[in-house]
Amino acid sequence: MKTFCFTVDDNIRFFKEITEQGLGSIFEHPYLAMLRRLHERFGVKIQLNLFFKMEGFELSQMSDRYAPEWDSVSDWLKLSFHSQLENSAPYEKSGYDEVYADCRAVHEQILRFASPGSLAKTTTVHYCRTTSEGLSALSDNGVRGLLGLFGKADAPRTSYSLDEEKASALRGGEILSVNGLAFASLDMIVNTVKMEKLLPKLELLLPRDSIRIMIHEQYFYADYPAYQPDFEAKLECVFGFLCENGYRSLFFEELI
Repeated sequence: MKTFCFTVDDNIRFFKEITEQGLGSIFEHPYLAMLRRLHERFGVKIQLNLFFKMEGFELSQMSDRYAPEWDSVSDWLKLSFHSQLENSAPYEKSGYDEVYADCRAVHEQILRFASPGSLAKTTTVHYCRTTSEGLSALSDNGVRGLLGLFGKADAPRTSYSLDEEKASALRGGEILSVNGLAFASLDMIVNTVKMEKLLPKLELLLPRDSIRIMIHEQYFYADYPAYQPDFEAKLECVFGFLCENGYRSLFFEELI
């Protein structure tokens, strides 16, 4: 079976706006309404990786009044830890305690305002940089898999303290298990690819049985400096192409 996974990084703003606006449903927010449209059209399962806070807002301020709604959609919409906040390579040199506390804080809020079923068992750490101690902290918080960036053959990159041999296998499409954690490479960051380049890049990935696609929340908003008005159209293009080529959407945790 050919599968694809879809995740969204840097999520926090829509929680702030739902809270400030006192919306009657989480899907009254245009960002989540868009994600539901994509799910209904393509059957895509969506994982949102969360910051704990941004300027003027923390997840602890998110109302739990929507918990039944989150639970009702947890079969296709899950939430997970990403970082405490937006900053470069936050855990590149962090020890166990910092990573454990930051991950725990996000998980506790997901369980409070959403549901146990909403909490994903995998994630992508912001900038994909952790020490081996950080990996242990994630594992002790129930994380079972990590998606990351491993570059290309002509521009290699290592993530999560893995060596180049493992990184090479991951960028080739493999899923590896290391010390009880599953690792896989993110194959496309949609907001870095122009619309006309999406299909050519996806065609190169078709030999793979599993493809991992991601995007970042902030490019959805018109007041963001790098706003992409074709945000939804890009995702429609990607999901339509993958479905037409026999790929089925699954969470990464369903593959490990």
